[in-house]
Amino acid sequence: MLARDPRFTQFCGIVERTFSPGLGLSWLEIWDWPASRMGDNQDGVTVFVPTSDAFAALDPALLTALQDGAVDNDMLYSLLGHHYVHRLYPSTDFEAGAQRTWSGSGTVELSLDPLTYGGCNVIETDIRANNGYLHAIDCVVVPDEMREAVTP
Repeated sequence: MLARDPRFTQFCGIVERTFSPGLGLSWLEIWDWPASRMGDNQDGVTVFVPTSDAFAALDPALLTALQDGAVDNDMLYSLLGHHYVHRLYPSTDFEAGAQRTWSGSGTVELSLDPLTYGGCNVIETDIRANNGYLHAIDCVVVPDEMREAVTP
């Protein structure tokens, strides 16, 4: 689903080249698992997906580092983890507050009025995938350690 939607080309490119240190699988392989293998909620998972326009709006140094492969796998893993929520999360169930993200990535704030995730506007909700939901966002949730390591 993610790879077939042209709005998510940049994000999908990062997903395809990032591997889980513990599993030795790419994020794309992990996200393609059936819902029964995903997260704490065996009903599925949720990804807040930045559009390709969101990547274009990044700090130029950070965007170049992401595109040129200058960002190591651990940082890419953390970046992707900030966009992944450990449960099936349709917009009708959204609750304001800290959302627990993929293992080791911490939490990201969800606000309901206005509807934002990690400070990014949620521009489309409830894009149904075979194992969960995608919600499109208009910026990239960049972990602080990545921003500090890459931007001057």
